[in-house]
Amino acid sequence: MISIPTSRVLVSRGRNGESADGAGLDEILARAAALRVLFAGRAAAHDRDADFPFDDIADFSASGLMALPSRVDAGGLGGSLPAAQAVVGSLAQGDPSVALVIVNHYMVHATIAARAGWPEALAARLEQENVRQPGLINAALAEPDLGSASYGGLPETVATVTPDGWRISGRKAYVTGIPALSWLLVRARTDDADPRVGLFLVPAQADGVIVHRNWDHIGMRATHSHEVEFRDVLVPAADVTDMVDGGARHPVLSGMMRWNAGLLGALYDGIVRGALDWTVGFLRERVPSNLGQPLATLPSVQDAVGRVALALDENRMLLDRYADDVVAGRSDAADRGAAVIKARVIDGAADLTLHLLSLAGNAGLSARNPLERCHRDALCGRIHAPHGELVRRKAGQRVLAF
Repeated sequence: MISIPTSRVLVSRGRNGESADGAGLDEILARAAALRVLFAGRAAAHDRDADFPFDDIADFSASGLMALPSRVDAGGLGGSLPAAQAVVGSLAQGDPSVALVIVNHYMVHATIAARAGWPEALAARLEQENVRQPGLINAALAEPDLGSASYGGLPETVATVTPDGWRISGRKAYVTGIPALSWLLVRARTDDADPRVGLFLVPAQADGVIVHRNWDHIGMRATHSHEVEFRDVLVPAADVTDMVDGGARHPVLSGMMRWNAGLLGALYDGIVRGALDWTVGFLRERVPSNLGQPLATLPSVQDAVGRVALALDENRMLLDRYADDVVAGRSDAADRGAAVIKARVIDGAADLTLHLLSLAGNAGLSARNPLERCHRDALCGRIHAPHGELVRRKAGQRVLAF
């Protein structure tokens, strides 16, 4: 297995040098590694049948790693972005679909721990639940017509104030992990003449929440990222984040996108590491009769594998630097780093898995082996927001001063 360097992984420690549940860094990474092995053994079946990995989610919950981003003072592990990247990267080598569900859970709880944009009572309640009775949460942001929130614009999902709180109506796309979610954090606008925007906490099983099972993608098949409709769903007044003017960036959304960039980078880096791990084993064991020695001994093969190895070293440097910038609050540097991670690490993953497929030949395309599944999963990196065209255009505008 291609290992993930851990020298810069950070976890908040208590007075005894351990995190809240007694788990130091080595123990946290050991838990993730054990889960990776379990997930890898089930990934092919979940992908083939497009089954949701309830067994993997149960094992993840039992591991205690749900509470990684929650504060130590609240009983969590106090993990910062570098620690979360290491866990997600490890899980992605086992099953990227499960890792993506965890990415969304972690990015929401990172903002809860930071408190920016959250009423204290609501944040404290969700944090305690994540520690004591963990349930998955995801932010429902994208919409079928509007697309990604990264392009701006008001959501078409509407929140109407009532004597009991709010009523939410609308439809969200790509709600990853919906079969196992406990909570949905729904981005919606008010129906005022000058609308405000907030994030509304909705129980996934609430009356009026309708799941349209239309996820049928070539990759990340087990994520069940279906569309979800909200028909006049009641949300108590206390279960809403701070509200912002319609054109303003919500602090919760900004915090989620900070973690999302690093965690998605770690996930797609993990996919390539898993693909390389299988390919290296194949090249070491495959001995063509006309060659009389393993393919791994050929200089041309060594050169080709070296290209991927160097790309993974570059990924690690980018991810480490980005996480450092986020932890240190260097916003401008983090913005630039997020763009580079999207372009190089996330969008570039499929180029690397395709390169490995060219080395493995027919064996790599066999459904009996994980390489073709790694490539299909890697292709999904390019559909994550922000899309590559937007990232490049913003970079060009910065250089050209438009």
